[in-house]
Amino acid sequence: MDKAYSVHLLCWHDGQPLLLALREAIRIRDQRMSARLGSDGLDKASRHALALSAKGSAIGCGRITAPMHPAAPCIGGIAVLPEWRNKKVGTALLELLLDYARSQYYPEVEIEAPTQAVPFYHRRFGFEVAGEEFMAANMPYTKMRLVL
Repeated sequence: MDKAYSVHLLCWHDGQPLLLALREAIRIRDQRMSARLGSDGLDKASRHALALSAKGSAIGCGRITAPMHPAAPCIGGIAVLPEWRNKKVGTALLELLLDYARSQYYPEVEIEAPTQAVPFYHRRFGFEVAGEEFMAANMPYTKMRLVL
């Protein structure tokens, strides 16, 4: 049986309408985040991962920012539509972004993980806690780092 979805790496220009629609559906409506939290000005310089259902519908996304000296590139914005959660879509998005980071010879990457997901990122991918817990969008997050 073929996979029910596929993941693709693309630039902002190629995926902007689908990526924005996903962010609105997931971050603003589902997670009730403020619309002003949706853009930080880094999208054009980032690479984006987009998950599509077998029928071609956008079902998940994430991105990796360009490295900003001295900070490592940061993976973030991984979001999956509720009906596609627990189907390894988020894992596939993260694996694609990590593969991209390795292809660019980045020595390490960072992620700002929801604190509840810290054990997952540590066990599944080897990320280590690299900072104190902080609040963003009314949720606790923890900065983590992975040496590639």
